[in-house]
Amino acid sequence: MSKTPLPPTMLCFVYRSKKNSEMYLYLPEKEQFERIPESLMKLVGAVEFSFEFELNTKRKLLRYESAEVMRNLLDNGFFLQMPPNRYRSENDGELGINPQGF
Repeated sequence: MSKTPLPPTMLCFVYRSKKNSEMYLYLPEKEQFERIPESLMKLVGAVEFSFEFELNTKRKLLRYESAEVMRNLLDNGFFLQMPPNRYRSENDGELGINPQGF
């Protein structure tokens, strides 16, 4: 993980997976899919633009910490929001796969 400080705010562009309900792909730039691994795009399938918003470390997100999303956007060029509990282990609460660093 990068030690570069997070910016105060950043735009975030969110795409909904047409294949997987409640799976969303966050990008730091609209329509910039180049940094997303092919294997991840196969998992996500076709996407459609949903919305954009301004993200900062104080903004509350439903399932993830804002700083975690921002860090993945900066370091990896994307963040994948998985459906709730579908890929989680009851034992450790962690994702069974690593979609952010695919």
